[in-house]
Amino acid sequence: MPFFRWDDMDQKNLAKPSDSKGSIIIGDHVTLNRSVSQPGRVARPHFHGCEQMLNVVQGSAKFRVGDEEKIITAGDIVHIPVGTEHEFTTLGDEEFVYLSFKNISEDWPPATALPDA
Repeated sequence: MPFFRWDDMDQKNLAKPSDSKGSIIIGDHVTLNRSVSQPGRVARPHFHGCEQMLNVVQGSAKFRVGDEEKIITAGDIVHIPVGTEHEFTTLGDEEFVYLSFKNISEDWPPATALPDA
C-alpha cells in the first residue's frame, strides 16, 4: 500500500530504550516512524546499527548525540550516525512528537516494531 495516515495507524512502543509510543512504516530499505513521548519521559542511552534522521514536529527535548547535547524544538533535525549513542528527555508540558527515518539494518526494525508484534 503506497498511502498511509498516522491517525489511522496503531501506536505502540517501538523500541525498549524509549518510553515513546509510535507507528512505523517499513519499506524495502528504509523505515519511517512517528513517535510521541509524554512530558517528562525519556529515551535511555542506546544506539542502532543504522543511520537515523529525526525531525521534531512538536514539543521540546534535551537531546544528546555522542558527546554533543542540545535542546531541540519543532523544526529541528537531528542526525545520528550509525552506532552513535543517543538519548533524550522530554521538556515542558507538551508532548514531544518526532518523525524518525532509519535505514533497515541488523537491529532495525526490532521485532517489537513489526506490525503484528
